[in-house]
Amino acid sequence: MYSFLLQLTFVTGLSIMVFIMLRSLPRVSTEDDVEPSLTARFADFLNRLPLHHVDERINGFLFKFLRRTRVFMLKLDNRLVRELDRVKKNGEQVGTNSVQEMIDHVQGEKGE
Repeated sequence: MYSFLLQLTFVTGLSIMVFIMLRSLPRVSTEDDVEPSLTARFADFLNRLPLHHVDERINGFLFKFLRRTRVFMLKLDNRLVRELDRVKKNGEQVGTNSVQEMIDHVQGEKGE
């Protein structure tokens, strides 16, 4: 997987460099009847793409995702702190009581 990601990064970087070089080549058109070259058509195609809209949507998604992840992590942290405080106040061993309660509950359902 690491090799694939490395190759993907390399090919992407190489394609970006080729694109930049193609964009920097001078554009010389002698006649209007001449069909545009491949580089001109490719550059025109890229100019028509709504990349700024895609960028805005990706940024919005990332913002929402990271914000929700942060809220989830804060809730998880609060829950762990409350559980640790409860264990500290009661002097119980960590997790023993809750595990035993679950086992008793399951065995009670099977016995009935």
